[in-house]
Amino acid sequence: MSTQSLIIDLRQQLPWHRRYASTTTTALLWGAWLLLWRPMLLLMTVVLYSKPYGVHKFWNAFWFGLQVDMILLLLCAAVLCLWCKLIPSHTVKQLKRKTTTDYARHFSLPEKELISARSQKITTVHHNEQGQIIHVD
Repeated sequence: MSTQSLIIDLRQQLPWHRRYASTTTTALLWGAWLLLWRPMLLLMTVVLYSKPYGVHKFWNAFWFGLQVDMILLLLCAAVLCLWCKLIPSHTVKQLKRKTTTDYARHFSLPEKELISARSQKITTVHHNEQGQIIHVD
């Protein structure tokens, strides 16, 4: 293995049964891919040899299909460009970061109590019967 190559090839370090399974699986997948093309090849053979102008019909159909595909591709690109320009995007607004004063005002607690509770490793929060915070240790 070359140290200059970007491709890591460690195939020879695999045991023989794993290399055999990998090679066999690859060959089977290529065979299946070729079998998927069999109906298209049969159709082309029938079109080309059934009529004297079969080749011309085949090329005309191929070019017509290619033209339609290109027109649809350009139309899709144009629709996507218009969509980006005409429909406004929804941006996420950054909220203002809350300060300790904001929390103290919201929970009706002294600010010094919140600052000391935040600096401790263990904090106990006391609630009343309605679930509101009344004291922080």
